[in-house]
Amino acid sequence: MVLARSQKCDRMRSSISAELDGELSEFEAIRMRGHLRVCPSCQAFKADAERFATALRSAPLEPLSRSVAVPSRRRRAMHLRVPVAAAVAVSMIAAGGLFEALHSSSVISESSARGAALADSRTDYRALSRRQQQANFNQLFARRAELAANRIPRHPGFQNP
Repeated sequence: MVLARSQKCDRMRSSISAELDGELSEFEAIRMRGHLRVCPSCQAFKADAERFATALRSAPLEPLSRSVAVPSRRRRAMHLRVPVAAAVAVSMIAAGGLFEALHSSSVISESSARGAALADSRTDYRALSRRQQQANFNQLFARRAELAANRIPRHPGFQNP
């Protein structure tokens, strides 16, 4: 029971300190006042803490003999981020190069076979291009004929060309 009382007094003393700094919630203040009514050691601690805080706050500020330089956390974090970003970039490039090396042989052989067939003659390429254009025109003319014959289904809320 004595140990439990000591732990409770320790918690109340931290609440007394928080109250002096204006950081105590309303609920905690009610609990603290209830404890102070029955605990003389915490009452004495509160009186001493109030006197000490008043003395500190009313004392004049001491001038510094030299300036104080506090290192910035932002700088340290920035110095760490740059190497990490560089390492990630290098590893991504290496992974991409490895992927390319593993898969490039099959892509090269397929593309070289197609390229050889198309590059053998410029006329073959032109003929292929003309056939594709003709197929596109035939599709367009068929679509226009269906539109003229009103065989294209019309849906409400959708505009057919």
